[in-house]
Amino acid sequence: MKHSLSTFSQFCITLSAILLLSVPNTFAQFPDFPPDSVNRTQDRDQMMWQLGLKFPQLPTKLNDPNAPPNTYPADSLNPEGNWTDAAGHIITRSSYGLWNNYDDTSDGFFPGPESLRVGHYTPIDLLKMNDGSTITTADEWWQNRRPEILKAVREEMWGVIPPDSVLPAVSWDVTTSTDSAGGYRYIQKVITGKTDISRYPTVRDVPRISATLRIPANASQAVPVMIVIGGSWWLPIDRYWEICAPYGWGACIFNSGVLQPDNGQFLTSYLIGLCNKGNWRKPTDWGTLTAWSWGISRLIDYFETDSSVDATKIGVTGHSRFGKATLVTMAYEPRVAIAFPSCGGSLGTKMNRRHWGQDVENSAWDQEYHWTAGNFFKWMGELNQDEYLPRKIELCPVDAHSLLSLCAPRPVFLNGGKQDTWTDSYGIYLTAVGATPVYELLGHQGLIMNDDKPKIDVGYLAGDIGYRYHKEGHIDAPDWPAFFEFASKYIKTASSQ
Repeated sequence: MKHSLSTFSQFCITLSAILLLSVPNTFAQFPDFPPDSVNRTQDRDQMMWQLGLKFPQLPTKLNDPNAPPNTYPADSLNPEGNWTDAAGHIITRSSYGLWNNYDDTSDGFFPGPESLRVGHYTPIDLLKMNDGSTITTADEWWQNRRPEILKAVREEMWGVIPPDSVLPAVSWDVTTSTDSAGGYRYIQKVITGKTDISRYPTVRDVPRISATLRIPANASQAVPVMIVIGGSWWLPIDRYWEICAPYGWGACIFNSGVLQPDNGQFLTSYLIGLCNKGNWRKPTDWGTLTAWSWGISRLIDYFETDSSVDATKIGVTGHSRFGKATLVTMAYEPRVAIAFPSCGGSLGTKMNRRHWGQDVENSAWDQEYHWTAGNFFKWMGELNQDEYLPRKIELCPVDAHSLLSLCAPRPVFLNGGKQDTWTDSYGIYLTAVGATPVYELLGHQGLIMNDDKPKIDVGYLAGDIGYRYHKEGHIDAPDWPAFFEFASKYIKTASSQ
């Protein structure tokens, strides 16, 4: 099924009309300014109110005709909770009525009898402008198509970073020490970036940039550094130091939660609240993933002043939701040299239009919506009334390969796990395939693979997009050796020379 640009425009016009009609009916639900006691459900619902959207009334799960065959409540006493199947998958139903699907077509990793549930979606041609004209040169990509994709990526899915006049200045405090771990001596720097809150001194929670950097103590020259997005409370610096040190890299843990917590309750405070002066977000405003990317950009600012760090050789990684943030960071920040967005899944490294495993609609709940711009709610629900498939995501002008294309021609290493069905490892592979034409247009190579589909525990590393499908589950550990083999093509260290 194809949709022309006029269909997309008509959809947006209709949605705007719905918004205008529905606002007066629900105005009294939310105050003009968020109270200090605002919680994530209220914040989520207020954003939906701005968009004129409401969750549909759904039948009980036991009476839902769209429930996948051969599935059943995981707890027979709670049929409205999670369901499961014979393979033990967690099967949920989104607030918009979409059930998770785990049967793929014959092309995928897990073909099944209900493969029709994957749906048939119109692919986005990254080399075709919105007006239908085809991009044939690198200059046309940089001047015309890439800005078009970047605008849609920002406004329709991942959010617009405020202008510099609104963003806070950052000053740095650094504490240095030396020690050893894993047989490698290091110089450690605890880095704190203090944000200027003079624009809004009453911000409820003051954001800051917090990171711990380790570099080889015996380094004779500036070293590349791998920034790990997450938090020291669950990402011990020792682990990543012992991963990076043998390859001559430094390791840096970025404690993202003190800049912007992973919780929609705090969207009116910390960094986003500081920039908005405590007010509600607007539908195109940045979400948490993009706020974290801004923090990485500021860390690179600091690294450019640190003679022990080669700021032209900065890598970024993160796992799961932090894998999503990793790809967003590289797309938004051109100074990132290489990225390893591990098992990023929906809203990150997997194709969102593909209905398999985690879907965009799963993130409508109040524990994930804050990752992105509020506009992503527009792409949830049935495309046509009373038709289960296709979904509105069919009309979203960008997908995961759009985000990856913004990284081109820089190298990106993707991964997935056989037992990690939620994040859709085959959909991640399709993202690499989808972005490859952009890399090729720019005179580089995307994903290079001679097999019909990826084999388990084989690193496809010849091109500028790498991919590895490991036999384990939702982890990054099995793929680090392949990543450093991939990275060695681009970044030389004392250990690799």
